[in-house]
Amino acid sequence: MNSAPPPQPDLGAHTEPPQHLDFAETQHPLEALARSGDVTAQEWLGAHYHDRNDFVHAAQWYRKAADQGSAGAKYNLGWLYVHGHGVPQDDTQALALWQQAAQAGLARAMNGLGFLYEHGRGVARSDTQARQWYARAAEAGDAGGQCNLGIFLQTGRGGPADLPGAAQMFSLAAHQGHREACYRYAHVLLAGQGVAKDEAQAVVWLRRAAEMNLLAAQRELATLLALGRGTPQDYTQAAAWYQRAAEQGDAAAQFNLGVLYWRGLGKLQDMDKARYWWAQAAAQGDERARQNLDALQQGARG
Repeated sequence: MNSAPPPQPDLGAHTEPPQHLDFAETQHPLEALARSGDVTAQEWLGAHYHDRNDFVHAAQWYRKAADQGSAGAKYNLGWLYVHGHGVPQDDTQALALWQQAAQAGLARAMNGLGFLYEHGRGVARSDTQARQWYARAAEAGDAGGQCNLGIFLQTGRGGPADLPGAAQMFSLAAHQGHREACYRYAHVLLAGQGVAKDEAQAVVWLRRAAEMNLLAAQRELATLLALGRGTPQDYTQAAAWYQRAAEQGDAAAQFNLGVLYWRGLGKLQDMDKARYWWAQAAAQGDERARQNLDALQQGARG
């Protein structure tokens, strides 16, 4: 999974949405206050439009608040520039805005700068600089920065590898509810990588990531349930998690769900459904599914 900025999940697996407040049906009084020059109202009104995907108006109000020095508005306006929503796509503008917000102490802007340096967007690519910004964001308590720093510590990017440090960062972010951190913390617990091996706790954290709709976590949780690793064996639950991931297009989950239907584990045996899910997986290039379909076809001919 590639690192991504903290705002929205568009750019990758480990992102966090901007922290917007929802002002349902309060547009007019909010606009009156914002037009009077109230910087907080301007930032909140930008968030109001942002949450409704009206990025042009969101950018207008964020800019007004940013011009008055709001670090949050600078961050959110920078996010719009990164994505080209409501403004022309411009990483250089995002860089400048996030630098200002980071200088004001905004942790998620520090994480955003880490993303820009990691991917060379608006600035020369530098794992060293990315790691430094992720570390600053992590130290300031930003869950996205903690998860991203964990990845760099785990892989030795931008500096020495530090497996215990990576596990600690994943744990900190996971305890804040960061979806990918829950998944990655489960992995280090399963492997005993930088932390004591604990399959039962790995299942707990995989389940949290799965409940936040991370497909890989849903599939892997299903596998642990089917194998009875870290949890009592439960084919019914395994089938349910494979189903959720399969319906969202995960090819491995589609294959495994087909196996459960074929064997009648956690599902009533149903060859038609097994064939259906193997066909879905085969269409995505899963060779095992294609071989199973061929075997079924040859059996029918025989």
